[in-house]
Amino acid sequence: MTKLCLDDNCYNLSKQLTKKLEFLSHAKGYLDDATKCDSEGSERIWKTIIADEEKHAELLRKQLSTEMK
Repeated sequence: MTKLCLDDNCYNLSKQLTKKLEFLSHAKGYLDDATKCDSEGSERIWKTIIADEEKHAELLRKQLSTEMK
């Protein structure tokens, strides 16, 4: 029988993953805005933040997948 992942830990992982992905969808728009107004500093900052958040989202996704096995 497969163990269902319904505990607080799995809930927390999935909730935070959702928040990260929502943030990333907004941040990519912010990056587009920075690019349009030719702001190299802002563009660089958004690229760094997006890369970091993508790493965090992947960590959460992998752990959630592990917990659900």
